[in-house]
Amino acid sequence: MAPRPISIDQRLAKAMSSPLRARALALIAEGIASPKAIADELGLDVRGVAYHVRVLRKLGCIELVETQQRRGAIEHIYKAVDGVLEKD
Repeated sequence: MAPRPISIDQRLAKAMSSPLRARALALIAEGIASPKAIADELGLDVRGVAYHVRVLRKLGCIELVETQQRRGAIEHIYKAVDGVLEKD
């Protein structure tokens, strides 16, 4: 008899399918963060990071906790949804 496949939360699987999304999610899971802060940390363009952060939010992995006015733009600050990544 063949072993049963392991059940994986499909939302988390999709979130982790992109290396950039996986890194962004790991940074957000460490504490609240904005796409700008993530882009600065990873040395990437904020527009690409912002796209992946929006995908994470749409998948329900992160949630918006605050907005701040920054030089005529609005910075969105996120945190990981409880239980999305278990810490060892």
